[in-house]
Amino acid sequence: MIKLAKLVRNSLTDQIFDYMRQKILSGEWKPNEKIPSENELSERLGVSRMSLRAAIQRSNALGLTETRVGDGTYVVDFSMRGFFKSLYDFNILQQDFQQMNEFRMIIQIGSVRLALMRGDDLSEEIAELENIYNEMSASLNNKDYESFHDADYRFHEYISLMSRNEYIKYLYDAISSIWFEVTKSNSMKSIERNKSEKMVLQFHKSILEGLKERNIDKCVEAEMESLRRSATYYKK
Repeated sequence: MIKLAKLVRNSLTDQIFDYMRQKILSGEWKPNEKIPSENELSERLGVSRMSLRAAIQRSNALGLTETRVGDGTYVVDFSMRGFFKSLYDFNILQQDFQQMNEFRMIIQIGSVRLALMRGDDLSEEIAELENIYNEMSASLNNKDYESFHDADYRFHEYISLMSRNEYIKYLYDAISSIWFEVTKSNSMKSIERNKSEKMVLQFHKSILEGLKERNIDKCVEAEMESLRRSATYYKK
């Protein structure tokens, strides 16, 4: 039988919660799997069911687990994407497109800097970006805006992946639905204001060329110019 180390009375719930959290983080308790019953866990840990329930309630509140009445407690397949979307949908996270543009610019420039700084051969990544850019161009020529928005999102997502940084990857995924709406809005406002798709394509082309030339300044200027334009779209 597994026993906890000597427990401090006022942190018993904390220690039970830490035990549960480690089981989830280690992968021993997998997403969508049912964890051991309250009886089994309380016996295994040598704690009361009341203390155990308090720890489970904390785990549920943090979205690590969920208790299904009459069934048991399950590990949640946690995703920051759903968390951020809820904050955004309920306007807990302010729906400010220009602030999102500023945030996106920081992530994109940081990703480009990391990609170029590492000194790796980027020919395959650049070829993939070029394919996506060609998709965007063809979509706009056909006035197929839905396909364009999808390719536009993938273009920027791919740049974030080029950073080879797991935190950037997870962050981009976490707010993907919000970023999709922002990039879509930016593109349509640019097309409507300029009566042309040229400006939208030029922005992406400049970033692509900057990566090809390993010219960070060209990429930064393209992002800054895009940010200056978008500021005129979302004047308060």
